[in-house]
Amino acid sequence: MSAETVTKMIVKRLHEILNLPVVPTDNVGKKPDYPYVSYKMIVARSESGGEIMESELVPSADPLFEFDIKETAITQPTFTLSFMAYAAAAFDASGLAQMALDTVNHSLYYELQDINAVVADIGVVGDRSIPIVDHYEYRYGFDTIIRITTEASRIVETMEEINITGGINE
Repeated sequence: MSAETVTKMIVKRLHEILNLPVVPTDNVGKKPDYPYVSYKMIVARSESGGEIMESELVPSADPLFEFDIKETAITQPTFTLSFMAYAAAAFDASGLAQMALDTVNHSLYYELQDINAVVADIGVVGDRSIPIVDHYEYRYGFDTIIRITTEASRIVETMEEINITGGINE
């Protein structure tokens, strides 16, 4: 499962559960009315430091051979998503950010597990408000690290039998 696919699922489910717009943070279009949530992938892939290699015999696609070897590399990289909640009041933005955090961290646990993903770490809800001319845009957000499982396979042809004729002593 890719980071993009997992992100799309999380965004879709946040929208359904919170019943609010969930839009890309770097959206250049018109912003939705308050309240709403935004998201951004801030780290696309970070290696976890390990790889498992599995090998198995599989029927060969070449009629001259009975078997080939299928090698599968399994890794568990992570990616980082940043979420921000926007509202007209600071307490509303803070509360919405906490609801989004609880949804990602708890409500989506089994749905993430079903697609071989898990919340590896989740940060605290912090104030990310900014001044805009003569008022503040109240933003509260958090970052979360999601671990996924990826697999890459290749087929290696085998040499099953070889006849060698001739040699030094012949």
